[in-house]
Amino acid sequence: MIRQAHRCSLPSNRHRMSESNKLLRTIFNEAVEIADAEQRADYLAIACRDSAELRDQVEALIAAHHAAGEFLGPAGDTLQSEAATVPGGSGNVVQLGEHIGRYKLLQQIGEGGCGVVFMAEQEQPIRRRVALKVIKLGMDTKSVIARFEAERQALALMDHPNIAKVLDAGATDAGRPYFVMELVKGVRITDYCDQNHLPTAARLDLFMQVCHAIQHAHQKGIIHRDIKPSNILVTLHDGVPVPKVIDFGIAKATDQRLTEKTVFTEFQAFKGTPAYMSPEQAEMSGIDIDTRSDIYALGVLLYELLTGHTPFDGKELLAAGLDEMRRTLREQEPAKPSTRLSTMLASDLTTVARHRRCEPAKLTSSICGDLDWIVMKALEKDRTRRYDTANAFALDIRRFLADEPVSAAAPTAAYRFGKFARRNKTALAIATAFAAILIAATVVSTWQAIRVSRERDAKDKARQEAEAIATFLSDIFSSPDPAQNGRTITVAETLDRAAKKLETDLAMHSGPQAYLQFNLGETYRALGLAREATPLQEKARAYYLATFGLEHSNTVATMIGLATSYFDAGRRPEALRLREETLRLSRKAFGTEHPCTLAAMNNLARSYSDAGRRDEAIKLLEEALPLVRKVHGPEHRDTLAMMGGLAISYADGNRRDEALVLREKTLALFRKVNDPEHPDTLKAMMHLADSYADANRPDEALKLREEVLPLNRKVLGLKHPDTLAAMNELANSYSDAHRRQEALQLREEALLLYRKTLGLEHPDTLTAMSLLASSFADVGRPEEALKLREETLTLSRKVNSPEDPDTIGAIGNLANSYFNAGRRPEALQLHEAALTLLRKVRGPEHSETLAEINNLANSYADAGRSVEALKLREEMLMLSRKALGPENPTTLMAMGNLALYHLAHGH
Repeated sequence: MIRQAHRCSLPSNRHRMSESNKLLRTIFNEAVEIADAEQRADYLAIACRDSAELRDQVEALIAAHHAAGEFLGPAGDTLQSEAATVPGGSGNVVQLGEHIGRYKLLQQIGEGGCGVVFMAEQEQPIRRRVALKVIKLGMDTKSVIARFEAERQALALMDHPNIAKVLDAGATDAGRPYFVMELVKGVRITDYCDQNHLPTAARLDLFMQVCHAIQHAHQKGIIHRDIKPSNILVTLHDGVPVPKVIDFGIAKATDQRLTEKTVFTEFQAFKGTPAYMSPEQAEMSGIDIDTRSDIYALGVLLYELLTGHTPFDGKELLAAGLDEMRRTLREQEPAKPSTRLSTMLASDLTTVARHRRCEPAKLTSSICGDLDWIVMKALEKDRTRRYDTANAFALDIRRFLADEPVSAAAPTAAYRFGKFARRNKTALAIATAFAAILIAATVVSTWQAIRVSRERDAKDKARQEAEAIATFLSDIFSSPDPAQNGRTITVAETLDRAAKKLETDLAMHSGPQAYLQFNLGETYRALGLAREATPLQEKARAYYLATFGLEHSNTVATMIGLATSYFDAGRRPEALRLREETLRLSRKAFGTEHPCTLAAMNNLARSYSDAGRRDEAIKLLEEALPLVRKVHGPEHRDTLAMMGGLAISYADGNRRDEALVLREKTLALFRKVNDPEHPDTLKAMMHLADSYADANRPDEALKLREEVLPLNRKVLGLKHPDTLAAMNELANSYSDAHRRQEALQLREEALLLYRKTLGLEHPDTLTAMSLLASSFADVGRPEEALKLREETLTLSRKVNSPEDPDTIGAIGNLANSYFNAGRRPEALQLHEAALTLLRKVRGPEHSETLAEINNLANSYADAGRSVEALKLREEMLMLSRKALGPENPTTLMAMGNLALYHLAHGH
């Protein structure tokens, strides 16, 4: 009687049971099976939804159930006393040590609401340890027995080394079903990986085995529906880790019945674990769940193995409520694994990396790219975009490990922007507004064409063009037909379609075609896709040049845009030549104060500065800044951009005090007129940090750079050029602060991203290579530094002119590596070449020239050419005093070097 009073047993008269009691019983049966208290609470938050009373009732029943278990004896004590009892045997209880069939019960190892799992010993026909699962006393209801049998049937169908096997089945003397499984002594896969500090490759190997197990289940027509770390245990076979998929308790058959008994799932009952649940599984709609739901869960598991976190936090999902949780899983795009790592707190990232035997920066860079795309393909909201099979998923992992191309290639620009548009309705509205402006501008252009037509048939032609444009734009920008397209067409996909259709649909209307090509190119460049922009703008320029001539306003405007696309795409010499021609034409076509002319001046100054022609850049910007203030006002974006450009030129020209003052003013104005996280504000912060570093205020530079980098990653993304520049600038500060290992990690990550984003020969990539080589030298890896500097110089000579500042810098850096490696004659020869070029390009007083004078003096002294060394040291001191002042560190260094020389030679 006592045991019956403490046993959790719901009313047995089902004919008189109320609907509320049916729901109560269903939720209780589910909840009590969840051993983890935190996961059980998560389940109840969803299942009971807004009914606090229902939840209280369920929790009371669970408490009574556990009280009964405590009365019967703690599970942890079962091995200590053969008299310990557990529910489920013949009569009311079974004794540990008692037999169920041919199995002797040794220890309780698991317990749910419906069943208990024991370690048991099989005695005949062979002796072995097994796991035996039996329905609890009092839980032998029709629905529970049906689910229990369904799990047994699901396991019995499968025979795979990574799935726990069913060995036997039967019923106790009291008629309660049980089945016997392979005994899996293991720990959850994520815990095993972290406890053993498995690197990424080893984790991927385990994950592929899990994929093969799930593929086997799918081939047998079984969908697991609850793939998560606690259902994948890793055990050791002869010292080799082997993952085992367990718990097919909520598995679903795709093409057969798992049991003849009816398994009824309460309408809208929540099946699965929210953090691992696919959007369609969480939706609980009329859409049938298929094997691709398991693919999604595998993607979540891989995400967690790589980053230590799930894409969406399970607690946050549950705290938001059922509807918001469904909306999040259905609509919100998770961050890529590499982005998740890059935005972690430094301490968290260090912990995650340590568990993977990897440096934090290397971990992020190793995942960025192919692994990102593999995971994100599995996590697609649209299941048709996921991997079709678990084997296909595993195959892509194998391709990655073998350095082969993966099928989950980086998404197209259109697809990336489509995801951005879903997350940012404001951005989508702006893009839509652009389409409207484009239409309006085209109509105005067409109307002007009609007005200026001198002949009657020209009006007919203009009308035909207007009709063609209207048809074209209507087709491109109208809402898609779901019957034809199947899903919403994004704005960037619209641009892609427009670019292709322009070649055919408007082939007979060259004017409108060129106008649209140019504007589509501008939009591509605004999205950071300068390479895609240039072919369109080149075609537009060719049309305007052939139709209106070189000095027409349309031709000039097109050239301004094309030159900027060249520059952003890394085609710097072409950009400079075109900008020089454009400014001359713009002054003639528009006048000196026209916005196009002012933009052309600013753009050309940027090219001059990039090419090391700082005096020309300064002269042009000092001429343009008063004009742009007059035209736009002191706080306009174009005014502030020109102030920033002038500050860069001042800094390049050793006018660093002026640069610092101007940058402080510029940043203050940007913060006044912009959002604190606006990209222009962040860029101004980066430039001011450069001036702080130049002014020997390293702490202020470091503080500002540490503030900028996380904001750039947040606002612009991991691969944006400004983010990559911020990484290298912060690395510079770390290097100055002798935090050289941190500098190295940042530079390695930055170079990897530069190569993937901009290509091997882009000027910014070459700069990143040079900086990384410096870090290799700083941490005592001279051979790697030398090899990288040789590669940098080869590429720089290939893509730049011989007098390009980057090429000269590469010569000097390689000379330093040769000197340190004992290849002194080669070093001396390169130093002589570098100094000759710097005197010509940078001038005798530039900081880079002074540094190279010092380097060559050291080479002369090392070669025994003391007279030449003395002459250079005297020249360096004189120039440094003149350019930098008597108390500048460079001047003081020059004085010290000269004094040491005189001491060494007895002067």
